[in-house]
Amino acid sequence: MYAFRTEREINYTIFVFVKFLVILISILISTLILAQPGNDNCTSATILCGNQPTLANNNGATVSACAGCSDGSSVTGNFCFALNNTTWFKFTTNEVGGDVNVDFSNINCTNDPTYDNELQAVVISASVPCDESTYTPVSNCISNSAIDFTLIATALDPNTTYYILVDGDLNGPGITNPSECFFNITTTGNGVTNTVYAGEDITVENGESTTIEGSAPAGFEWSPPNYLSNTTSLTTVSTPQETITYYLSYTASNGCIYQDEITVSVFEPITIPNTITPNNDGINDTWKIGRIDNYPGAEVTVYDRWGQIVFNTIGYTDSRRWDGSREGNRLPSGTYFYSIDLKTGSENNLFFGPITIIH
Repeated sequence: MYAFRTEREINYTIFVFVKFLVILISILISTLILAQPGNDNCTSATILCGNQPTLANNNGATVSACAGCSDGSSVTGNFCFALNNTTWFKFTTNEVGGDVNVDFSNINCTNDPTYDNELQAVVISASVPCDESTYTPVSNCISNSAIDFTLIATALDPNTTYYILVDGDLNGPGITNPSECFFNITTTGNGVTNTVYAGEDITVENGESTTIEGSAPAGFEWSPPNYLSNTTSLTTVSTPQETITYYLSYTASNGCIYQDEITVSVFEPITIPNTITPNNDGINDTWKIGRIDNYPGAEVTVYDRWGQIVFNTIGYTDSRRWDGSREGNRLPSGTYFYSIDLKTGSENNLFFGPITIIH
């Protein structure tokens, strides 16, 4: 049996295989380019989460204009523009409702003279989801815009889903195709405001406990659970052994996840010497407070026995250490008194005591 192949046969086989791959890849690319976007229909509208930008496009979108269809009742117009290639988005207002802005930015359309380059959009309420007979516009209607624009919807009901219809314009001499564009779309305003707040960052010394007080709708949770007394209470106590960031989050009814974070920074306690010997021998000539560099906003003040300030600084760096002088004049030996405020907001980080100068 013939078991060997000539070099020519092998090269031909490779040629056929490569050609097959090229054809296959071309088909796949064409399919991807021509594919309709997932939110081509109201029933598959893309969910928008408050204050979270979404990159979107209407490339390859279609339109179904007929009575009862999700896109609208006729091709002659839907509120302020004709339907050409519609895409859909939706958002759900928070528990209080209110005003919502839908911001369109970074609009980048197909650069082809036969394509339009403008978008059109409107916010819609639907008493029956995706039933065009129940549609009502609740915002201004943009008929064509090639630059950033905003849809403004006011006094929206709480816990209610609203839809955004986005369409490519088709108008002007030589234009035969509706615009196909990439764009960022973001919902903002008190109607969709992120209502999760974890609190301000906290600084504690190693071994200290601190209370964290957050705010969020029901269904929240703290994570990670490390060093926390409770992960399902808005008020919880952390006794961290290391610097850690906690996340307070909750998932809204539409699946949007809202989250805020708080960092609890852990530092070792400062060490405060009670004497300095400013005799220029290079040993203990300045007052070195251990680990105070962990508190860049710390205020250090030294008083004489009559209560007069002889030294004060905010930010006790190496170059600002007290050297036993007052305004450059050497102070006599004796006992002075200090106050150190680490500016953490905790009374545990206020220190008072004596400091002695020995010549």
